[in-house]
Amino acid sequence: MHFTHGTTRRDFIRLSGGLFLSGRLPKSSAAESAADPDVCVYGATASGIMAAVAAAREGARVLVVEPSRWLGGMTGGGLIHIDWGREQSVGGTARGILKSKYNDPQFRAAFAELLQQHAIPVLFEHRVSAVEREGTTIRRITLDYAPPDDFGCPAPHPTTRAAQRVTASVFIDCTYEGDLMALSKVSYTFGREARETYGESLAGAQPTNFVYDIDPYVKPGDPKSGLLPLLQDIQMQPEGSADKLTMGYGFRWKFSKEEGCIPITPPANYDPTTFELYRRGFQNNVNMFTGRVMKHKLGSFGRTGGTIYKPGTGNLSRALWAPTTFGSNADYPDGDYATKARIWKEQLEFVRGLTHFMRTDPAVPTNWKDEALVTGLQPGVFDDTHGFPHQLYVREARRMKAAYVLTQHDLAGETDPADPIGLASYGVDEWPYATHALDGKVALQGGYFSEVYLNDETLGIYKIPYRSITPKEEECTNLFVPVCCSASHIAMTSLRMEPVWMILGESAGVAAAMAVAQKLPVQKIDYSQLRVKLLALSQRLERPV
Repeated sequence: MHFTHGTTRRDFIRLSGGLFLSGRLPKSSAAESAADPDVCVYGATASGIMAAVAAAREGARVLVVEPSRWLGGMTGGGLIHIDWGREQSVGGTARGILKSKYNDPQFRAAFAELLQQHAIPVLFEHRVSAVEREGTTIRRITLDYAPPDDFGCPAPHPTTRAAQRVTASVFIDCTYEGDLMALSKVSYTFGREARETYGESLAGAQPTNFVYDIDPYVKPGDPKSGLLPLLQDIQMQPEGSADKLTMGYGFRWKFSKEEGCIPITPPANYDPTTFELYRRGFQNNVNMFTGRVMKHKLGSFGRTGGTIYKPGTGNLSRALWAPTTFGSNADYPDGDYATKARIWKEQLEFVRGLTHFMRTDPAVPTNWKDEALVTGLQPGVFDDTHGFPHQLYVREARRMKAAYVLTQHDLAGETDPADPIGLASYGVDEWPYATHALDGKVALQGGYFSEVYLNDETLGIYKIPYRSITPKEEECTNLFVPVCCSASHIAMTSLRMEPVWMILGESAGVAAAMAVAQKLPVQKIDYSQLRVKLLALSQRLERPV
């Protein structure tokens, strides 16, 4: 199915909308080419929706490809409180949506209305498996049909390989993982850089978050017996050194103790030995619910008590007792689809198993057991996945390495790039990286939050340049990466907020339409023209006075 320049967007929807909006493929359609848009947005995250709408507003024919069945990524997948940082830094369409009064805390109605308003088709349940290039240009991507399971977890293997192929002039990777970027052979990294890499005082391995007086070995006191389940067999690098660890993921659960809540059922493979770590904690009266949030002012650290997770709350604390297993996601950022699916499923089933452990294990205190027995999942939020969230909170995965790399120096207001496409302002916000043995006890590695805005004179607001969302020109000339953008780990811990990614997505969509209309590499469009268009959309490009 191909289009001439005279094809209208209405024709595009009429010809392709039924197939694309449903995501369901007739058996005879495998391996046939999908309709060729001007711009293909990969990932219907909040950023992806902003990118698609912005490109369509500029006259481009747009197709959105989404691996799941849902819109909005984390904005549509469990976040109730959307972190803005400094509100003065948020502009454009993102500001209007986040300030709206939709009767839907996930903003899914807003996203669906935007796509419908601009007649943008979405191909659900498809994920990229191959990228065809000619020199530095992406010509076509191949998509596998891989529907998530009933709980929303990605499939480890596709149902139909090479189910669709999409040819486009420009591609925008708006996923949290950056799989299209990686398959395009664009330079990227993951993990934590060393302090000296970019001269960042906060970079690299961090101090131990907290130590719990729990024996970490299968046979107490015997390291040769191996580690308990949920612990990682790793040695921490010296403070400030580089490593490949990634801050913890999790789900934004919607727990409820109200009558009629959705039951939390145990996983089919429940094994009580999985939770021996917590059993020993209860038996020895260890306070597993306390962690530390390390706070800093550009290099000096202080410590305060952390929050407590209990059934009935959706909070994820920087403590041993939390609805996630810190460190179990280490292989996720650069893993294949099977690896990602396994980790995603393990995270979901961990909470199912932990709930069953609390309800049934003799070591659990009575008050906690009673609370667990009446705790379920809130109806009306994720009903199509049995109450379980359908988006894993991937806080950080791959990061592109482009001509401009955002670093701590940008956050601190020490830079002033001439090509801003948006602003950001959040503090450095990390979560623990590993749960490991330390001197015969159990420790959490790293995880802190900068309570201060890094530079009071700039209100902590910093510019994000156009060069940070476009690859190096010698690597790829028709790709944008607004989410897994070019940033150090420290910078990513700040800019990784949904409003910022929405801003970057919208700016990328406008620039993509310009590149299509002018038949230019994305690195060659006229920034002054782009700036005019962004300001017309009420994007905020300069720090407020």
